[in-house]
Amino acid sequence: MDQNLFGGVPRFLTRPKAFTVGVGKDATLSCTVVGNPTPKITWEKDKLKLSSGGRFKTVEDGDIYRLTIYDLTLEDSGQYMCRAKNNVGEAYAAVTLKVALPTEMSQRAPVFMVKPASTRVALGGDAVFHCRVVAHPEANFEWEKDGRYLGETNRIKITSDSDSSTLKIQGVRNLDSGTYICRAQNTVGRSQAAAALVVDAQDARHMSADKSTSLLSHMQKRKEEMKKDISIYRTEESNSFSTSNMTDALGSLNLEHELRASALASLPKGVFTRTCTVTEGKHAKLSCFVTGHPKPHIIWRKDGTNISEGRRHVIYEDQAENFILKILYCKQNDNGLYTCNATNMAGQTYSAVLVTVKPKVPFKRKLKDVEVQEKTSAMLMCEVPLIATHTNWFMEETRLEQNTKYRMEEDGTLRRLTIHNVTTNDDGVYICEMKEGSRTVAELTVLNITKKLPRRTVVPVSDTVIFCVELEHPCPDAYWTRNGERLKEDSRTSIACVFRQYTLTIKDCQADDSGEVAFVAGDCKTSTRFSVTPRKHPPDPPVDAVVQNKTDSSITIQWSPPDSDRPVPIKGYIVERRKVGASTWQRCNAGETVTTTQITIKSFAEESSYQFRISATNDFGQSPYLEVPGSYYLPTAEIRKGLMNSAAVSGEEFSISVELSAVCSGFWSLNGRLLRSGSEYLITRSKNIHTLLIHVVTTEMNGAEIKFVGGGSQSSCILSVKFTNKSDHPEVVTCSVQETAQLSAEVSDYETQVAWMRNGREVKMGKKYESLIQDRKRILIVHNVTEEDVGLYECVLAEDRMSFQLTLKDEPAKFLNKARGPMGLSSSLKGDLELSCEVSSASAMVIWRKDKVEICEDQRTTIISKGTQRKLIIKSAKKIDEGYYCCETGADKVTFHVKIKAATAAFSNKELVQREVKAILTQKAALHCEVSDAKMEVKWFKDGKLLESSKKIYLEAKGTTRQLVIENIEKSDAGEYTCEAGGDKLVFKIF
Repeated sequence: MDQNLFGGVPRFLTRPKAFTVGVGKDATLSCTVVGNPTPKITWEKDKLKLSSGGRFKTVEDGDIYRLTIYDLTLEDSGQYMCRAKNNVGEAYAAVTLKVALPTEMSQRAPVFMVKPASTRVALGGDAVFHCRVVAHPEANFEWEKDGRYLGETNRIKITSDSDSSTLKIQGVRNLDSGTYICRAQNTVGRSQAAAALVVDAQDARHMSADKSTSLLSHMQKRKEEMKKDISIYRTEESNSFSTSNMTDALGSLNLEHELRASALASLPKGVFTRTCTVTEGKHAKLSCFVTGHPKPHIIWRKDGTNISEGRRHVIYEDQAENFILKILYCKQNDNGLYTCNATNMAGQTYSAVLVTVKPKVPFKRKLKDVEVQEKTSAMLMCEVPLIATHTNWFMEETRLEQNTKYRMEEDGTLRRLTIHNVTTNDDGVYICEMKEGSRTVAELTVLNITKKLPRRTVVPVSDTVIFCVELEHPCPDAYWTRNGERLKEDSRTSIACVFRQYTLTIKDCQADDSGEVAFVAGDCKTSTRFSVTPRKHPPDPPVDAVVQNKTDSSITIQWSPPDSDRPVPIKGYIVERRKVGASTWQRCNAGETVTTTQITIKSFAEESSYQFRISATNDFGQSPYLEVPGSYYLPTAEIRKGLMNSAAVSGEEFSISVELSAVCSGFWSLNGRLLRSGSEYLITRSKNIHTLLIHVVTTEMNGAEIKFVGGGSQSSCILSVKFTNKSDHPEVVTCSVQETAQLSAEVSDYETQVAWMRNGREVKMGKKYESLIQDRKRILIVHNVTEEDVGLYECVLAEDRMSFQLTLKDEPAKFLNKARGPMGLSSSLKGDLELSCEVSSASAMVIWRKDKVEICEDQRTTIISKGTQRKLIIKSAKKIDEGYYCCETGADKVTFHVKIKAATAAFSNKELVQREVKAILTQKAALHCEVSDAKMEVKWFKDGKLLESSKKIYLEAKGTTRQLVIENIEKSDAGEYTCEAGGDKLVFKIF
């Protein structure tokens, strides 16, 4: 994840959860933290810092940080804190962990602390789902895929302990895509967590590119293209529309228009939303496709309210990775704005669709939802437009017929359905449908049994099944039946009741266990059709294995699929080899199955005679092996002189060789791509020396891996491509004074970083130097070039470098930073006069003049030339030194206008200063004076020694007042004190 999206102070995306765990167990606290720079994470317990080691282990996994405590004791109870800190700020999250004895643990249903995470895996890779729960008593775990129980096979491994379970799928196939559910159950209750597995057949490089795609990019693109013919919804109804009454049809269209207009009017202005129109009683299916990394979390909302799965709402992700919301038997209250909201750590987005439920011919009065107790009667009533309108009644998709159970009445335009002796099996969705197709829908809820059995339950033979029912009110006489016979506990059957929850567990299920399983509580009953299916069988072994081709370093084997009377799907083949006389077989296709009936095996590590065998696999297991008749000798050769990392120049030829210990064939590859002789490459072999010649080296080859494989051995190296515009001599760059110079080098790789050096020292970037990158060009810009910038510059890349000689153009010397008019200067009569300027060349000769008369050096006048600086100093300036001064070169001059001002006294009110102070021992004494300028600094001396502030001496300055305070006067403090400022001084005495 790109943390720049969460720049700044650390931020907790998930926090550790509080829970209670038993003594001797392990506990893991987990949180997700982001920030820029990456924060430093520390864990604390009761304000004491914890270090990784012993029973404590800290783990960092990207942005996820975990603290695991092993073999818990009662002393481990307390408050734990995760603290995240960087140079921007700090954040923390606290959680309470309680460790209890087994006798003190309160019973609780499983709660997932770590849920399995959805993942995307390349075809043939491995997928791992892991979950952890907190429960007491300990929970049992089961895994399902798309509603089917998962057991261990040669590819599927399940490991579980008291509080966690891991599902590992090796060598995933396309059919492994789907939804995986981990169910955790104990005698108190059960819970489940789901995750999706997507098998991607793309190249691994494409996959990495997909993962780096910014959040929900595909969904954002689809929002921008909503006006195109890209639908984000589907409806499961026919588009045909017919009626015998045109007036009714027009009324229906008007109603639809009013519904849509009223819904659109409530939307924010400027929001473009597609609409989905569905007939009342039909199903609507809304779909959106979202991409992002990490995998986005999806929430469906209707008019801003979250939608959860229920009797009429189904939420799932299909095999094409579309997120689906299915609305069953649409009713008028399903009208509204539906949004698919997607979020992950990188951001959030949404897509919207307006659903309009329209009746073809509207009912005058619609069905209403009904709740009844078992063994009572329930009545559903609606009103149709015309007396002669014919109607049919349905329970979900089943059409109802008049009998002792169902009574259907017509009273004018009223239509009634009465359901007698209601049971939990009558709980469901009921529909009244007019002949022309209009529907009205209501739900019948049968009270007391709040959690019913599913209509159908299917498990494989020998598996364990758990039936669970919950009642609104406990019933002491509740019992279970199978095919009408009351069940009792035995070695395979166990019955439990905890509060209002009743469970039936059947272990080692057999075919005889199939039938109707029912739960009876007083007058209430719920049932399921239970089926035990036989386990699927693995395939038979392949047949007719033969060696199709054999070379010095490879062998090609071909075979035929199993010859079986029953149709058994084949997902792939496993090919293994072993040396003659050895007992261990090795896979030839390294972790993945062969999908064709032929394989070419290369790269034998040892010279030997080999045997081969083949096995077929499918989702239900692996067949016995078929051995290939005979044994086959394959020579090998060692690398005598291998490949070494080399450098080449772009646009030129490059050759590289490898020497083997024996004569055998081999092949070359570049970044995994097999090379053949042609216009780009020339491959030759002279006995045991193999040579690769690249006719023209390109910049794209920089960093490429060159590999040779032959005789069961291999050697590889990395190719570096040097500067393309590099010359043997330094490139001369000439520039005028105070102009900008540009040094440019071209590298072979767009991502290459370089360093710039000047006269052997690294150049620091700032106002003077600036570094730019343009494609493969690396540019150094030198601003305001002066003679000091002249020298040898180098662009350094690893062990390669390119040189530049920066020189100045041969031009007449000029003055730098020259003002437009005469520069005004003033000097005090007591000070020295100093005039300075800068020339473009250190060797430039200048002449100083005053009022057009050349100035020569004497006792008061000094002329200084240092580098490009030129100075004129006149000591103890006098009034006669006023006037116009100029400094001249052969082509330029700079002028100064000098004025001499009278010196001002440094001290004021000298006559008011108390210069003699009588001090008392152990008391303090203070000396005061006043300066003429509040900004003037003074220095205090005692007997010629400079005084500084200390615990005993205080130097104070407030406005124009200057004060020296001496604490705790001693005899040694007596003497002469001097205050000096601006060439003037005052003398004080303390006695």
